[in-house]
Amino acid sequence: MPTLEITTKLGCSLACRFCPQDRLVKSYPRGESRELSFDEFRLVLAKLPAHVRVDFSGMAEPWLNPHATAMVVHAFELGRKVAIYTTLQGMPADDAAMLIERFSDRIGWETPWVIHLPDRHGNMTGWKPSPAYHATLARFIALRRERAPPGLMFMTMSPDGEAADALRPLLEARLDRFVGISRVENLDRSEFSPGELLRQVRHEQALLCGSTPFFDHNAMLPNGDVVLCCMDYSRRHVLGNLFRQSYAELFAGAGMAAVRARAMTIDDGALICRHCHNAVCLSQSDGTHWRLQGDAMWAAPT
Repeated sequence: MPTLEITTKLGCSLACRFCPQDRLVKSYPRGESRELSFDEFRLVLAKLPAHVRVDFSGMAEPWLNPHATAMVVHAFELGRKVAIYTTLQGMPADDAAMLIERFSDRIGWETPWVIHLPDRHGNMTGWKPSPAYHATLARFIALRRERAPPGLMFMTMSPDGEAADALRPLLEARLDRFVGISRVENLDRSEFSPGELLRQVRHEQALLCGSTPFFDHNAMLPNGDVVLCCMDYSRRHVLGNLFRQSYAELFAGAGMAAVRARAMTIDDGALICRHCHNAVCLSQSDGTHWRLQGDAMWAAPT
């Protein structure tokens, strides 16, 4: 599904071990806005075609921006497809209650609300328990117990599926086991123990993104820059700027042309997809070839 992930703020104070915030901050243009304003969000949303899903996720916790709730409400009120990925940090309990009351009927498999909880191993290093956080989380736990809407999910970064000790009395069971990815090698593997990250990958063949064959699952930063995807913390593939350009221009420019050309050839690794676990090779070495059907990838024997 065509998607634009909204990064509402540059620099995430939660400092999760599996998130290379240092690469993003270092690559971000000096002097440019580090917080998305509500008016800037409205400008961007007006440019997006109706079929493009709006994800409140990006490269930082959305609710570290005080305008996040207003942005989400505006998107829903315009009838947009909206997905939410949040740690709940910064989200007031009253806002959580309002979002649940007004919009929880929009939660689905294609428009999920994913709650990212701190784990007992301390991988969300900047998180600290508080009554306000517990009150907000309690709203979503109640929603799951009362209605269990499809698409409402809880996750953590724990290899054993255990949330932080302070939260475990609120939860009914362990969550799924988590194994990290290297964010296309933006993380320093020497800082992780064996088994904490999936093995390094290097794709040599022509490839496509496993999420979309059109490279249209992108991420926008607070200054309006749109990068190829949420793995591009080093800003290696800036496609354009939605404050100054149309959505269509992102896919007609030199940045996207370079991505497509590199994806169809064997290059020197300049394309971040070469190191991504979500990339799909068009011709597998085991004889399996890939064909497109709609926006899905299907494997078929040759």
